[in-house]
Amino acid sequence: MIACFARLMVLLAPDDPGAATAVAGLARALGAETPLDYDAVVREALARMVRVAERYVGNRDDAWDCAQEALILAIRKFDQFQGRSQISSWLHRIVVNCALAHLRRRSTRSEVNIDDLLPTFDDQGFAEHPFAPPQASAEDLIERDDARRLVRAAIDVLPETHRTVLLMRDIEEMSMKEIAEALSLTENAIKVRTHRARTALKRQLQPLMTQGRI
Repeated sequence: MIACFARLMVLLAPDDPGAATAVAGLARALGAETPLDYDAVVREALARMVRVAERYVGNRDDAWDCAQEALILAIRKFDQFQGRSQISSWLHRIVVNCALAHLRRRSTRSEVNIDDLLPTFDDQGFAEHPFAPPQASAEDLIERDDARRLVRAAIDVLPETHRTVLLMRDIEEMSMKEIAEALSLTENAIKVRTHRARTALKRQLQPLMTQGRI
Protein backbone atom coordinates (compact mmCIF):
# COMPACT_ATOMS: atom_id res chain seq x y z
CA MET A 1 0.00 0.00 0.00
CA ILE A 2 1.29 3.46 -0.89
CA ALA A 3 1.89 5.57 2.20
CA CYS A 4 -0.59 8.38 2.76
CA PHE A 5 2.08 11.06 2.36
CA ALA A 6 3.35 9.59 -0.92
CA ARG A 7 -0.20 9.17 -2.27
CA LEU A 8 -0.92 12.82 -1.59
CA MET A 9 2.18 13.79 -3.51
CA VAL A 10 1.02 11.80 -6.54
CA LEU A 11 -2.52 13.23 -6.37
CA LEU A 12 -1.42 16.81 -5.89
CA ALA A 13 1.45 17.12 -8.33
CA PRO A 14 4.37 14.71 -8.45
CA ASP A 15 6.67 17.35 -9.93
CA ASP A 16 5.54 20.25 -7.77
CA PRO A 17 7.94 20.90 -4.89
CA GLY A 18 5.38 23.25 -3.36
CA ALA A 19 3.04 20.32 -2.73
CA ALA A 20 5.56 18.56 -0.51
CA THR A 21 6.18 21.79 1.37
CA ALA A 22 2.44 22.31 1.93
CA VAL A 23 1.92 18.73 3.16
CA ALA A 24 4.87 19.09 5.51
CA GLY A 25 3.46 22.37 6.82
CA LEU A 26 0.06 20.81 7.40
CA ALA A 27 1.64 17.82 9.14
CA ARG A 28 3.60 20.09 11.47
CA ALA A 29 0.45 22.12 12.20
CA LEU A 30 -1.25 18.85 13.12
CA GLY A 31 1.50 18.05 15.60
CA ALA A 32 4.22 16.23 13.67
CA GLU A 33 7.61 16.85 15.25
CA THR A 34 9.82 15.22 12.60
CA PRO A 35 9.38 14.11 8.96
CA LEU A 36 9.03 10.57 10.27
CA ASP A 37 5.77 11.65 11.89
CA TYR A 38 4.23 13.22 8.78
CA ASP A 39 2.50 10.11 7.47
CA ALA A 40 0.99 9.15 10.84
CA VAL A 41 -0.50 12.56 11.61
CA VAL A 42 -1.86 12.97 8.07
CA ARG A 43 -3.47 9.53 8.24
CA GLU A 44 -5.03 10.36 11.60
CA ALA A 45 -6.42 13.65 10.27
CA LEU A 46 -7.79 11.89 7.19
CA ALA A 47 -9.53 9.27 9.35
CA ARG A 48 -11.24 12.01 11.38
CA MET A 49 -12.34 13.73 8.19
CA VAL A 50 -13.81 10.48 6.88
CA ARG A 51 -15.92 10.12 10.03
CA VAL A 52 -17.24 13.67 9.64
CA ALA A 53 -18.03 13.21 5.94
CA GLU A 54 -19.80 9.90 6.57
CA ARG A 55 -22.34 11.63 8.80
CA TYR A 56 -23.45 13.65 5.80
CA VAL A 57 -23.08 11.38 2.79
CA GLY A 58 -24.17 8.20 4.54
CA ASN A 59 -21.68 5.64 3.25
CA ARG A 60 -18.01 4.89 3.75
CA ASP A 61 -16.89 4.95 0.10
CA ASP A 62 -18.33 8.39 -0.61
CA ALA A 63 -17.02 9.61 2.74
CA TRP A 64 -13.48 8.57 1.77
CA ASP A 65 -13.82 10.41 -1.53
CA CYS A 66 -15.05 13.56 0.25
CA ALA A 67 -12.35 13.39 2.90
CA GLN A 68 -9.58 12.89 0.35
CA GLU A 69 -10.93 15.76 -1.74
CA ALA A 70 -11.07 17.94 1.37
CA LEU A 71 -7.54 17.04 2.44
CA ILE A 72 -6.12 17.80 -0.98
CA LEU A 73 -8.00 21.10 -1.03
CA ALA A 74 -6.66 21.93 2.43
CA ILE A 75 -3.10 21.26 1.31
CA ARG A 76 -3.50 23.37 -1.81
CA LYS A 77 -4.88 26.23 0.30
CA PHE A 78 -2.62 25.72 3.30
CA ASP A 79 -0.92 29.05 2.66
CA GLN A 80 -4.29 30.67 3.45
CA PHE A 81 -4.43 29.14 6.93
CA GLN A 82 -3.54 31.98 9.27
CA GLY A 83 -3.83 30.23 12.59
CA ARG A 84 -6.86 32.20 13.76
CA SER A 85 -8.58 28.91 14.61
CA GLN A 86 -7.32 25.45 15.41
CA ILE A 87 -6.09 23.48 12.41
CA SER A 88 -8.62 20.75 13.26
CA SER A 89 -11.47 23.28 13.07
CA TRP A 90 -10.18 24.57 9.75
CA LEU A 91 -10.04 21.05 8.30
CA HIS A 92 -13.47 20.30 9.73
CA ARG A 93 -15.04 23.22 7.86
CA ILE A 94 -13.40 22.15 4.63
CA VAL A 95 -14.60 18.54 4.82
CA VAL A 96 -18.13 19.64 5.73
CA ASN A 97 -18.18 21.91 2.69
CA CYS A 98 -16.93 19.07 0.49
CA ALA A 99 -19.61 16.76 1.88
CA LEU A 100 -22.30 19.37 1.20
CA ALA A 101 -21.02 19.78 -2.35
CA HIS A 102 -21.18 16.00 -2.78
CA LEU A 103 -24.81 16.00 -1.61
CA ARG A 104 -25.67 18.72 -4.10
CA ARG A 105 -24.16 16.64 -6.90
CA ARG A 106 -25.95 13.48 -5.84
CA SER A 107 -29.14 12.91 -7.78
CA THR A 108 -31.66 11.13 -5.56
CA ARG A 109 -31.93 9.64 -2.09
CA SER A 110 -34.77 7.83 -0.35
CA GLU A 111 -36.38 10.19 2.09
CA VAL A 112 -39.76 11.07 3.55
CA ASN A 113 -41.71 14.30 3.37
CA ILE A 114 -40.91 16.43 6.41
CA ASP A 115 -44.60 17.28 6.84
CA ASP A 116 -45.38 13.59 7.37
CA LEU A 117 -43.11 13.61 10.43
CA LEU A 118 -44.43 16.76 12.07
CA PRO A 119 -47.25 16.81 14.65
CA THR A 120 -50.85 17.08 13.46
CA PHE A 121 -53.65 18.69 15.45
CA ASP A 122 -57.38 18.09 15.75
CA ASP A 123 -60.11 20.71 15.42
CA GLN A 124 -59.65 21.61 19.09
CA GLY A 125 -55.97 22.35 18.62
CA PHE A 126 -54.73 19.27 20.48
CA ALA A 127 -51.94 17.11 19.11
CA GLU A 128 -53.39 13.97 17.56
CA HIS A 129 -50.34 11.89 18.34
CA PRO A 130 -48.63 13.52 21.33
CA PHE A 131 -45.15 12.39 22.14
CA ALA A 132 -42.63 13.04 24.85
CA PRO A 133 -39.27 14.55 23.83
CA PRO A 134 -36.25 12.29 24.26
CA GLN A 135 -34.20 12.97 27.37
CA ALA A 136 -30.92 12.71 25.45
CA SER A 137 -29.84 14.91 22.57
CA ALA A 138 -29.33 13.56 19.08
CA GLU A 139 -25.57 13.83 19.63
CA ASP A 140 -25.76 11.84 22.88
CA LEU A 141 -27.85 9.13 21.27
CA ILE A 142 -25.71 8.76 18.20
CA GLU A 143 -22.63 8.22 20.37
CA ARG A 144 -24.22 5.24 22.14
CA ASP A 145 -23.42 1.97 20.43
CA ASP A 146 -26.84 0.49 21.10
CA ALA A 147 -28.70 3.49 19.72
CA ARG A 148 -26.41 4.70 16.94
CA ARG A 149 -27.82 2.56 14.15
CA LEU A 150 -31.45 3.37 14.99
CA VAL A 151 -30.84 7.10 15.38
CA ARG A 152 -28.73 7.18 12.23
CA ALA A 153 -31.55 5.51 10.29
CA ALA A 154 -34.07 8.02 11.65
CA ILE A 155 -31.84 10.94 10.66
CA ASP A 156 -31.11 9.50 7.22
CA VAL A 157 -34.74 9.50 6.08
CA LEU A 158 -35.19 13.18 6.85
CA PRO A 159 -35.27 15.40 3.76
CA GLU A 160 -31.71 16.32 2.88
CA THR A 161 -32.18 20.01 3.58
CA HIS A 162 -33.37 19.31 7.12
CA ARG A 163 -31.03 16.39 7.76
CA THR A 164 -28.02 18.51 6.86
CA VAL A 165 -29.03 21.35 9.17
CA LEU A 166 -29.66 18.90 12.03
CA LEU A 167 -26.22 17.35 11.60
CA MET A 168 -24.47 20.70 11.40
CA ARG A 169 -26.28 22.13 14.42
CA ASP A 170 -26.70 19.21 16.82
CA ILE A 171 -23.88 16.87 15.82
CA GLU A 172 -21.21 19.25 14.57
CA GLU A 173 -22.32 21.98 17.00
CA MET A 174 -21.91 24.73 14.42
CA SER A 175 -23.46 28.10 15.15
CA MET A 176 -26.54 29.35 13.31
CA LYS A 177 -24.36 31.95 11.61
CA GLU A 178 -21.83 29.34 10.43
CA ILE A 179 -24.58 27.10 9.05
CA ALA A 180 -26.29 30.01 7.31
CA GLU A 181 -23.02 30.99 5.64
CA ALA A 182 -22.25 27.40 4.61
CA LEU A 183 -25.70 26.88 3.08
CA SER A 184 -26.17 30.43 1.75
CA LEU A 185 -29.37 30.89 3.77
CA THR A 186 -30.57 33.37 6.37
CA GLU A 187 -30.15 32.57 10.06
CA ASN A 188 -33.92 32.69 10.44
CA ALA A 189 -34.33 30.03 7.76
CA ILE A 190 -31.78 27.86 9.56
CA LYS A 191 -33.65 28.27 12.85
CA VAL A 192 -36.91 27.17 11.21
CA ARG A 193 -35.32 24.15 9.54
CA THR A 194 -33.54 23.15 12.74
CA HIS A 195 -36.77 23.27 14.74
CA ARG A 196 -38.66 21.25 12.12
CA ALA A 197 -35.86 18.71 11.83
CA ARG A 198 -35.65 18.23 15.62
CA THR A 199 -39.41 17.85 15.86
CA ALA A 200 -39.45 15.31 13.03
CA LEU A 201 -36.60 13.34 14.59
CA LYS A 202 -38.39 13.21 17.94
CA ARG A 203 -41.47 11.88 16.17
CA GLN A 204 -39.33 9.24 14.50
CA LEU A 205 -37.67 8.19 17.75
CA GLN A 206 -40.74 8.16 19.99
CA PRO A 207 -41.88 4.58 19.12
CA LEU A 208 -38.35 3.32 19.70
CA MET A 209 -38.17 5.01 23.08
CA THR A 210 -41.58 3.62 24.02
CA GLN A 211 -40.28 0.14 23.16
CA GLY A 212 -37.18 0.76 25.25
CA ARG A 213 -34.91 0.29 22.23
CA ILE A 214 -33.13 3.59 22.79
